[in-house]
Parts: sequence; C-alpha cells; structure tokens
Amino acid sequence: SSIVDGSAAMALGEGYYAGATTSDGDRAQSKRQLERERLTPDARGVALVMVGLPARGKSFISHKLERFLLWKGLSTRMFNVGSYRRQGTDAEQSGRSDFFDKNNTTALAAREAAASAALKDMFEFLDGGGQFAIFDATNSVVSRRAHIIQSFRSHVHKYNLVFVEVICSDTEVVEANMMNKIRHSPDFHHMSLEKALEDIKKRIANYEAVYETVGDDEGSYIKLFNLSTKVLANQCYGRISRSILPYLMGVHIGTRPIWLVRAGVGEGNPQSCDHPSARLSGLSGEGLDFAQALGKFVHARAAQHWHATGREPEPTRVFTSTMARAVASACHISDGDAVHSSALNALDKGTIGIGWWDVECRSDSLPWDEVSRRHPEFWEQFQRDPLKKCFPGGESFMDVIQRLEGLLIEVESSTRPVLVVSHITVLQLLVAYFRGLPMEEAWKLAVPRHCVFEALPTLGGGFTCSEHCLRADEVCVTDQTC
Repeated sequence: SSIVDGSAAMALGEGYYAGATTSDGDRAQSKRQLERERLTPDARGVALVMVGLPARGKSFISHKLERFLLWKGLSTRMFNVGSYRRQGTDAEQSGRSDFFDKNNTTALAAREAAASAALKDMFEFLDGGGQFAIFDATNSVVSRRAHIIQSFRSHVHKYNLVFVEVICSDTEVVEANMMNKIRHSPDFHHMSLEKALEDIKKRIANYEAVYETVGDDEGSYIKLFNLSTKVLANQCYGRISRSILPYLMGVHIGTRPIWLVRAGVGEGNPQSCDHPSARLSGLSGEGLDFAQALGKFVHARAAQHWHATGREPEPTRVFTSTMARAVASACHISDGDAVHSSALNALDKGTIGIGWWDVECRSDSLPWDEVSRRHPEFWEQFQRDPLKKCFPGGESFMDVIQRLEGLLIEVESSTRPVLVVSHITVLQLLVAYFRGLPMEEAWKLAVPRHCVFEALPTLGGGFTCSEHCLRADEVCVTDQTC
C-alpha cells in the first residue's frame, strides 16, 4: 500500500480533520440527542415555570416575558400563585411570614390548594389554544417541581416545560425588590414600613430553610443570576433558544430613558409620484429645525439621567432606519457610532399607496380611510387579521415584528439612554410594546410628528411612558405608567 501525501488527502476530504465519512444512520443515537430532537420542534404550548426565593425578581421577569411574548403575537398568560392564595385566604392572614413556615400545616394546605388551582387554570389555557403560560410562584423545592413535571407528563396534551430560576445574591437588588414588593403587594397593606420589612425578611428566611435549586435531572431550565449577569441553560432548543433565551439575557433592572421618534420631514412631496427619489431625500427646512430641537432635547434629558444616577455620562445609543432623513434626524446626537438598521425601515406596502402613500404620512396616523376607498377588497381582508395580512407584494405587520425582535432586545439590553428614529408603521409596534397594548390594535395608534415618546423602565417590569412635543409653539408632556 502507498502512503498518501497529507496535503493531498486533505484536499480530497480524506484527512483526519475532514471528519468521519459514515452517514448518521450508521450511528446509534444517544439519549441526549433523542431528547434534543424531541424538544427542538416548536411545541403546541410551552409553560415557563418560575423558581426562586421571594424578592429575587421572579414577577419582574414574568411580566417582561409576558409583554415580550404578547408583542410577538403569541397567546400568552401569566398565572401568579400569590393572587390565587389571596383569593382563597385573606391577604392580612396569608401574607404574614408565619403563613410560609414549613411547620404550619394548615397554611401549607392552603398554599398547595392555591398552586393546584393556578396549575389547573394554566392547563385549561393551554388546552384552549394558549401558546405560552407563565407560572409565577416560588416552586422552591424538588417535590413541588416534581409534582408539576408529573402533571405535564400525565396530561392528555403534551406541552414543553421550562423552569426559569431567578437566583440573586446582590444585596442591593434584593433590598430594592423587597421595598418594591412592600409598596405594591396587597400582603403588606396597612403595615408600617418597619413591620413589613421585618415580616418579608422572615418570609424569605422560611423559604431559604428549605430551598433546593433546579438540577439537570429536572429537565429544561434557564437560570438567571443577579437578573442576567450570568445565564445558564439546560436542554433549551427551538424558539426557547432562538427568542426567549436572548431576551432574558438582555433584560435588566437598570434605569435609563428610551426615546422613540419619527424621522423629520423630507424634502419635496414624498407622496407624489413626481419625486421617485423621495426615499433618498434629505431633511427639509422643517426637518432640519426638528433635528436641532431633538438634539437639544436628548442632550438635556440624558444629562438629567446621568446626574440622577450619579454615574459618569456615556454617549446615547442611537438606532435609525437606513433612510437618509432618519439618519439626518439624529445628526446632532450621534457621535459616529449610530446603528443604521433596515429593521427600522417602514413596512413594505408593496403595490398599496403608489403615488399617494409612497414614503411617509402627512398626518399623525396611517391613511386607512384612503386605503379602504382605493383597495376595498384588501381592506376587508386586512381588518380580519391586521397583524398577519400581507400588503400585496409587501409585508405584514407580523413580518415587521419579526425583523424588529433583535433590535428590541438590543434596546432592552442597553444600560445607557437609547434613541430610536424610525417611521409610523415601525413605531406603532414599538410604542405598543412599551405601553403594553394589544398588538392587534397597534395599527390604529397615532404617532405625532415632532413628538418624542419616552419610556422609563420600572421595577414591576413595565414602563412609565410620556410624550414630549418639540414644536416651538406648543410644549406639552403627557405621562402614563404602562
């Protein structure tokens, strides 16, 4: 036999580094591979079961997940076992620390009943077509989680189960969560701050005495350490790894303002077919004035933010669409590291609007009256499913959501102020996310020109939202907690 030259063998794909030449069918599949193949396809329904000590941020994560999944157009509902407990037992009794003592058998039975009722409702939701259920409870011991696992295994329909364990050793975060819980939970109404703080610390101690972390043998899980400073995942595949895991890695409790704004007015008449270069047009005089006002607004608000946090100022993160007037709208803010992303480009309307709605709208809302008059057949179909109905030859609002997902995660993950400059059809979807509005209604939202939408994250997982009008002759601010 002859010795084949190493380089020649590699060229022929016969070398060691070319890998084995046997087909997959010739190999016995491991149990882990079979488990991966079972979990990778998107399941009919998914249950995200929270795990963790009190005041660790479970409800914060639950609310964030619910907001995100609903924004993606997925049927989602959260089941908070604490709410079930308070329905079955008066909050002033069930909210006290001795109610969570492992030796209090009467209270233990009441807690088990509340958890069972929530679990039953969760299965009914999934059986009825729900896609994601969030089971918000401590689920702090192996026996409790084993009961949940067995319930899923024996259920008539098969759903994927993923534990989401929130582990927090950061004293400042825990104390902030305790204070938030004391201020807003019905468990602590009519209690002084000192007594409430003492009581919640005793409750936490009762749970710490029996707490057992999730193990690999319990199946799929995601562990969040100190609200995303470290993330550990086990047996997470399919859309859990594609979407939920990146989102959970991005969210945090840090405060920073997020600003959304329409691109400034362009040159000429962008609604006229006499201007085929409207998509490339720069800002008009009115648009240039707005860009300057926007720069002053962002610099002033960012300075307020950094002063309030006591941190060294950092540049504002800027995201714009790829259209020239959107890029130019941020010219007084960006220091050269702005991201110009096609994800923020306006919805592609295909053949709808040619010659009368080519690029931008002159009003604060989309011209649906004109659409219904010119395209009655499309309008009738659109109203039946406004999220998924595609514009002829173009996109649907759901298509825009899918291309926006990565950018939204970037915005959520930012630890410094963020400015997003885009267009009505995109901003309607982003405003709906921050306000927690039904996505099916997003297409109706007004997005005024020269108006900055501001979202400030809250410890509850939502946002305090306000609008700031930058018109020189009209200064107004409206606030709303979402």
